[in-house]
Amino acid sequence: MYPSVPVIGRRVDFDVVTSTSHVIPKDTIVSVHIFGLHHNPKFYPDPEKFDPDRFLPQNMKGRHPFSYIPFSAGPRNCIGQRFAMVEMKTAIASVVRNFRLLPIDKPSDLQFMAHLILKANKGVHIKFEKRQ
Repeated sequence: MYPSVPVIGRRVDFDVVTSTSHVIPKDTIVSVHIFGLHHNPKFYPDPEKFDPDRFLPQNMKGRHPFSYIPFSAGPRNCIGQRFAMVEMKTAIASVVRNFRLLPIDKPSDLQFMAHLILKANKGVHIKFEKRQ
């Protein structure tokens, strides 16, 4: 729900008429607010709640295919997506195998800064408890 890049820009290749009949002329640069999209209750009820089940196939039926785009989408998406996913799964598996992760901060207390990447203003504090 927290993309590393919160906003992306794209140039429109041809005139586009939106569902509200607005025309976006060719060559206009539009911004896609990925963070806002991922927190839209239309797609994700209670978006601040930690709910991995929201991504189960049965819970994604009828949801717009581009409602979750942490690496952007289409021909100009993140070139490092596959590498990032493999690296992330490997690192998370190693950490979770050896530690229980416990939140110190409440998600509602976190404040974010959106620069080139999205990051927590004062970091995210987690307690690592060694597994037996």
